[in-house]
Amino acid sequence: MEDDATGQLFDATAARTVVLARRPPGACAVECVVSDVVWGEVVRLLRWATAGTRGDRTLQVGAWWRLARGCADLLRRLPGLCDEIAEPWGLDGGAPVPPKLDAGDRIALAADRVVALLRSPRPVPLRTLAAEVDALGSAAVSALASGPLHRGPW
Repeated sequence: MEDDATGQLFDATAARTVVLARRPPGACAVECVVSDVVWGEVVRLLRWATAGTRGDRTLQVGAWWRLARGCADLLRRLPGLCDEIAEPWGLDGGAPVPPKLDAGDRIALAADRVVALLRSPRPVPLRTLAAEVDALGSAAVSALASGPLHRGPW
């Protein structure tokens, strides 16, 4: 991820501004709430993705677990949120992340695609976002499965 985008993710005021900017023009209260919930979760996922590319391997693994779980949690909630705003549900678009990249690069590539949606000036259907969140979660799970620390104490 770009340094500017990373800085905005960890600056609470800047992140909140980005989240509020994703509200659809002329949206009703429910649409604003759904938008804020979804894009707020996206910011949290991107924070974990960024954290997983730094530090020692043990810290990366913890960040990747949280990233994978966060992606799954958001994907679990999206069908209901789509229903709230009368938007059709499904996974739309999203290319798989190339498996030949190393774990950190796969997560970074998937995160960059999510950042592009976050910064897009156009409305982003939740099903399009869902496909990219799914790819980000898949990259995190793949990173966990490929690393030497994938066997935990459990």
